[in-house]
Amino acid sequence: MSFSRSSSIFLRILVFLLSRSAISPISHSLLTFSPSLFSPEWEHRQSKSTTTQCCTVRLKNAHVISYDWQGFSPILTVYHEGELIDMDMSTLRNIDISASKTIWCIGSFTDEGYRPCPNNAIVGEFRQCQDCAKPIIPVLSCIFEPQCDGSLCNVEFCSREHVVYLAFFGRLMKVGMTSLKRARKRAIEQGADAYAVIKRLPNRLAARNFEKHISLTYDIKQAHSLREILKDMTKPIDRDDIKIRMSSTMVRIKDDIDTVPELTFLDEYPIELPLRRVPILRPTATRHAGKVLGIKGRFLIYEHSGLYAMDLSDLVGRRINALF
Repeated sequence: MSFSRSSSIFLRILVFLLSRSAISPISHSLLTFSPSLFSPEWEHRQSKSTTTQCCTVRLKNAHVISYDWQGFSPILTVYHEGELIDMDMSTLRNIDISASKTIWCIGSFTDEGYRPCPNNAIVGEFRQCQDCAKPIIPVLSCIFEPQCDGSLCNVEFCSREHVVYLAFFGRLMKVGMTSLKRARKRAIEQGADAYAVIKRLPNRLAARNFEKHISLTYDIKQAHSLREILKDMTKPIDRDDIKIRMSSTMVRIKDDIDTVPELTFLDEYPIELPLRRVPILRPTATRHAGKVLGIKGRFLIYEHSGLYAMDLSDLVGRRINALF
């Protein structure tokens, strides 16, 4: 596994996310923590860093700040001994991680770099406390249920152009929304096998309303359970079947879209599929140890006297002891 120590980060982001203990129907749609959801600067940040191929990485009481994808490389960012460490998990062969049950605010980012939460706040529904989030978004609940188009609170995140998309997970399909520039990245974060943007909207509120309209009008789910997604990873990906379902869906929703969308397949995840059996999804706040078989979306699949799945996105905000 490779990792880099970032000495300076230029970004402005909102950092958040739902805890597993407060999962709503929306959060079952494979939400993952990704700082670039709120700031493209995260993806293009300039930093003086070195990348080292390591045989062993040991972390003690490290605070997980984010879980993100750069292309098809899953990146876990931790705050450890006063430094941010970006760990590329794509080459991981073995894992031994123990995660805390308690979840702490992940702090915030400024032009000067990372700022840990000054209150060391324990958080619940979101992975960031209101004090740390306030400079970027004054009402955290607006992340998933926007209350305006950005004009009332003057939040750029809400007023930027968004898209509504269809994502395919083997034989499963869902509708979702994200900002315009993040469509491909969002699909990868969720572990989709293919996706298609079906509509561009002027702001987040309009996109959320259109997403709900498509879901209710055409009976297209906004979410699938984590276990449904894991179960589908045991089946070969049938591109022809996805194309057929995409075509039939376009016929159904043709009155609500302007152009015929392009279907894009995603098949470069660092994992060999199909899995031989359905992995057991283990609670995050426990010890995960074994041989890594690969990573897709939020799931790290490993084996140790059985086949297991670990939700990497749910590590965000937790403190971990780890040996990679």
